[in-house]
Formats: sequence, C-alpha cells, structure tokens
Amino acid sequence: MTKKTNGQVTKILDKPSSRRKFIAQSAAVTGGLAGILATGVAPAVGQTRELKMLVNSHFVPASDEELRRQMEEFGKAEGVKTRLDRVAHLQLPAVLAGEIQGQKGHDIVAVRNADPNLYSKHLVSLDGLYEKIGKAGGGWTNNDVGKGRDGHQKAIPWYFISFPIAIRTDLVSEIGENMPDTWDDVHRIGMKLKKKGHPVGIQLSHGADSNWILRGLLWSYGAKLVDSDSKTVAVNTKETVEAFKFIRALYQDAMESEVLAWDDRNNNVCLASGKCSMILNPVSAYRSAVRDKALIQGTDRQVHQVINHIMPPKGPAGRHMAATHSNVGVWKFSKNVEVAEKFLDFHFQSGNANKLLQASAGYNQPLLTNHALHPLYASNSKYYFAPFIGWYTHAIGWPGVPTAPSQTIYDQYLLPDAAAACATGKASAEDAAAKLESQMKRLYRRFR
Repeated sequence: MTKKTNGQVTKILDKPSSRRKFIAQSAAVTGGLAGILATGVAPAVGQTRELKMLVNSHFVPASDEELRRQMEEFGKAEGVKTRLDRVAHLQLPAVLAGEIQGQKGHDIVAVRNADPNLYSKHLVSLDGLYEKIGKAGGGWTNNDVGKGRDGHQKAIPWYFISFPIAIRTDLVSEIGENMPDTWDDVHRIGMKLKKKGHPVGIQLSHGADSNWILRGLLWSYGAKLVDSDSKTVAVNTKETVEAFKFIRALYQDAMESEVLAWDDRNNNVCLASGKCSMILNPVSAYRSAVRDKALIQGTDRQVHQVINHIMPPKGPAGRHMAATHSNVGVWKFSKNVEVAEKFLDFHFQSGNANKLLQASAGYNQPLLTNHALHPLYASNSKYYFAPFIGWYTHAIGWPGVPTAPSQTIYDQYLLPDAAAACATGKASAEDAAAKLESQMKRLYRRFR
C-alpha cells in the first residue's frame, strides 16, 4: 500500500486476510476501531507521559543534580519521562505567574515563602501527603509554611535557609572578647573591630538578606510587623521604635555606608576578602571562601579557617531569626497530578531526603524532625549551629503565617527602607515606624 486513500482502505478490507490483519493492528495500536468510532477521536500513538518540575537554580549545583537523578530514577520505575527545569531565583516569580496566566507549564513547582498562599487557588491540596510525610519524618519543625488561604496544605515544606552569624574568630580573639551572644554584644564588639578596619556587614538595602535579618532583629526586640491573626498590622509600637534606635546605633558605630547599597553577594565578599568582622548569612559565605581559597590579607592563611558560625543574637525578647522557606507544590492544571504526588512521596522518603541534604552540603536545612540531626552537621564544627537554629527560626509573616500581603511587603523592601531611613538620620525611629505602619495598612487593605 503506497497511499492511505479511502479507495485503498476499501480494497484492503475487501480481502478477508487483509481485513483481519488491519483490524488486529488497529486494535493493538489504538485500542480498536470500535473505540475510534465510539469517541470520534483517534488516540495518540506512542505517546509517553512527561513529568516536569520547575525550581530556582540552587546555590550548590550538586543539589539540583541529585534532584534530577531522583526524578530519572522515579521515571524509570514508573514508565514516565521526567524533566527538571531551573531558573534564576529572581526570575521564578515571573515564570510562576506566566504559567498561571496560561494555565499550562510544569507539573511540580518550587513555591517559596508566601507563594502557597498567593497561588492558593491554583495549587492542589496536599493535606494527606503532608500528614503522611510528616508522620514518617517524625513531625514538622514548622507548621506554618505551605498553607493556602483556605487553610489546606498547598505545598510540602522542603527546606529552609538559615541566617547564623558568620564571624572572624581570630579578630574577636585579638581584642580579648568572647563570641557575641546578644545584639548588644554585636554592637560592642563591632564598634571595637570597626576601629581596627573590620566593620560589621548587615545590609540595609534592597536585598533578600536585609529583609530576613531585619525581621529577626525586630522580633528579638519583641516587635512584629503583623499580629498572630496574620491580618492586623502591629508594627507601630515602642518595641519597634527601640529596635530602630538600635539599628541606627549599630550602623553609625559598627558599620560603613556601603551596606546601604549592598546586594546579597556583597556581604559574602566583604567577609571572604578579610574586611568584614561578622555578617549574618547562610553558610554560602563560608562555602565561597572555601571554594575560592581566599587568603587573609598579608598572610598565606586561608580565611575560611578562621570563620565560624554561631547562633543569631538574642535581644530583649529572646533569640529570633527569619529564613527563606522553600516548598514544592503541584499545579491544579497539571495533567499528571497523580504521578506528581507519587514523585513527591518518593522524593521525601528518608533515603532520598538525606541524599539531597548531603548533596547540598548542609545548605538545605530540613523541616522534618528526623533529619534535623543529620550526621553531616556533626562532621564539621562550622555547622554545629545547624540542628538547633530551627528552634529560633520563623517564616515570613510570623507570629502569623506567610500570606500574600506579607510577601508583598517583603518584595517592596518596606522594612529595609524604614530601617535605612532611621539609620542615616533621614527619619526618627518614631517616624520610621509610623510610616511603615501606614504603608503596610494600605497594602493589607488591598488583599481583603
């Protein structure tokens, strides 16, 4: 048969042997001629399902490679193709918004911080899977993340990225001080070390680090941006005023003006170059110093050898710090919801969860209790803080839960702008708190 014309098909069907062969082949390939006639649609031939996942590119590339390996292993077992796509972390929100608008794209997506609340109506509820994974992992260390506006679990908590103090232990020793435990210690030690050319490096700028650190500082002073109901703006208080006054003193006595223009890379560079005495940052600053074999200026000693990590400082209201929380969710418009949930179940099994943590060199801090005391953290004294910092770490929106307006305040850098205005004397602590309250109330009204 050279052409599939109606006439030729008729001739084939006129011959008994050819007719039987044609019907048998049709049944094997398409499910049968009867199925085509019943539905009016010819099924696709040789079509294979593809499970697609979107994440932001990880600081430690080996983490993404391990995730890709797990997807491939799962795909082979389930008979599906798999694909892992990555975008820069600043591009992820735009890509997610585009997929929602077009109602197509990936099946599984990384949704950070308040994204599960923001995209609540577009994400599958994963309550049962959340409970199953939590029970197997000894419980969740934070029950506030991954929630939707309807109270259902719209994403599975994946890991958080913490903010300990990264500090030059040799410099502190040179001035006869112990490691700082409180914000007052940071101020006193920082003031001494700035005089020796080693200032404190805390961003007061439009950067993610600034957003996290300043929230932690306010909370440690007993201040809060929003109440525990996640709706009531509660920032204009005496506690916030005191926190802003401290920020001004810390900036003027222990820091330099460059922090007003820093991005999330500059504090890492400041520490690794030997200039900064201490910063608050994930372990990426230390890891960069190890990778680059950065030397202490004027010596042949590598700077990473004298960097250590300690708990974030205590304030009058205790020890508190904020952190990025990464989650994974499934789009409602996915054509592979069932297989997507099955992969997440596979991915969060103890063996796979441990492999991902190891691949990230401890950067991915687990939100499951059974993994918090991972042996990796005991293998390096620089990580001694890691199993315990989660006790003091909160998600965006605390003491409430992450919400769309709390994310918007974060995205617009309202807190860093208020802190910078106070630090530089452009606004009093009282005026900075009042302006921040007004800005926040206007935003929260938009989301009612």
